[in-house]
Amino acid sequence: MPRDGLANDVAEALDPLTALPSWVKGEKRLSMMLPYVSLVNDRTIRTRGNELMQCIRLEGVNSTTSEDGHLDRIGGLLAGIVAQVGTEFSFYLHKVSKAVDVTLPPIPGEGFAAAVDKRWQAQLGRAGLRDKTLTLTVLKRPETGSRLPFGLGASRARHAADTTRRLRKLDEVVGFLLSSFDELKPRLLAASTGELLGFFGSLNTGEEHPLFPRSRLGVIAEDVANTRVTFRGTTIALSDGAVGDKLGAIFAVKNYPAKTDSLMLDELNLPVDMVVTHSFVPINANIMAGRIKRQLRLMQAANDGAVSLAQELELAQDDLESKRLIFGEHHMTVAVYARTQTALDDIAAEIRNISATSGINLISEAFGARAHFMAQHPGNTGARSRKAAITNHNFADLATFHRTPLGKTGRQVPWGVPITLFPTPERSGFRFNFHEQGAPDREPTGGHTLILGRPGSGKSVLAAFLMTMARRAGARVFVFDYRAGMEMAVRALGGSYSTVRAGRPTGLNPLQTEIDMRGQAWLADWLASLLERRDRPLTPV
Repeated sequence: MPRDGLANDVAEALDPLTALPSWVKGEKRLSMMLPYVSLVNDRTIRTRGNELMQCIRLEGVNSTTSEDGHLDRIGGLLAGIVAQVGTEFSFYLHKVSKAVDVTLPPIPGEGFAAAVDKRWQAQLGRAGLRDKTLTLTVLKRPETGSRLPFGLGASRARHAADTTRRLRKLDEVVGFLLSSFDELKPRLLAASTGELLGFFGSLNTGEEHPLFPRSRLGVIAEDVANTRVTFRGTTIALSDGAVGDKLGAIFAVKNYPAKTDSLMLDELNLPVDMVVTHSFVPINANIMAGRIKRQLRLMQAANDGAVSLAQELELAQDDLESKRLIFGEHHMTVAVYARTQTALDDIAAEIRNISATSGINLISEAFGARAHFMAQHPGNTGARSRKAAITNHNFADLATFHRTPLGKTGRQVPWGVPITLFPTPERSGFRFNFHEQGAPDREPTGGHTLILGRPGSGKSVLAAFLMTMARRAGARVFVFDYRAGMEMAVRALGGSYSTVRAGRPTGLNPLQTEIDMRGQAWLADWLASLLERRDRPLTPV
């Protein structure tokens, strides 16, 4: 065979357009639809629209145990910041579900405590407990009408100066957010740790895994595209990625309720892979004021009987002109994933049930699935197909920072290990510790725990369980029992149990424990403190 013919055959065999199936020619790669372009620095990403963005990870606040006033204060703080920064900034809030690691150091030995711990650990493993990450993304959009000169040198200089100026403004707003929500323990995500790109990758799959940029010269979207996405009606099929084959569905808001509150979406805590996305793009005040005036004129011309609606529009116009609020285009999606179609259908039915009870109409539509999926990514503003104009206060009510804390780890408590882990009503987990936050190498912090309940509600059972789990830390336990409620647990743990009965020696006499001079002085001070009254102090006579 001629050498030229052999070379042509080899080249044809290596050509991806001929070596791969025919349908590859018509497939659009996921990376082509993602907005991420490059890293400006370790914490800042530039998008295809020349936007600069940074991501803040927050610990969140427990909406179940916190007072309503505290939740309203946090929401009002977010609404105030959104209104103050103006229309140059956009905001995204993502809640990505993830599995809770329920493993704890086992209780040593083969006794009763170790057996209870094994049974409890197995039960927690089957419970499917879930946590979620809260990530607030801030985007600095380019100024309206900004252009680059045609000359290469001048355009580079202008581009660098524009980037520096906008990055300074972005850092200022992000720094203000970090200081304002300090109690929520905010921190910036960085590309060097894998968290920044891993977060963007989780928006594709519902699972967050570390991702790192392959090169400073590469396109970030190529690194974030960690799966192959196929849209089949209302179903999203994931394949050829790090998470394997999964099926998903995505819901968007069709109708909003007349009123919003900060607890209305707290039921969206399902034990599945799920991504909840809120985006808010502020609208220019003059444009929004014109819309309100036009709507009022239309209602007056049509002699509309919705008097309350007209009054609310007039009040909103007054607040807008007085700069007490700001309007923006809000978009919300809920993406859920499962391994089988049956499981996905069950999850979708539960999502619809939750939306019906909360007053928000969430729908899954075949023609909009692709746009809703891409709209999850910060910077894909044009893909938001079902957006609606709401106020910054409505946005703060919908995009809440509610999350059940997981409790303190071993490094944060004096005993060096959590006592146990409990499931929560939100289907999350909580590491229980007797002590307040501290450290194993420091002075122990307070460790007081109070259990309240009606007779027969299980107080003694809970106390016995915690006493059993305390063997994980090697704690020495003293029990003062009532009605022998703890006797079985004490004897099962190998402890000694003595009863106190009238007319029988107890074997307890603390006055005989300290008989030296120092002990006698302590006993004298102790008895004096018990007998002394402030209004009638003790005297030597």
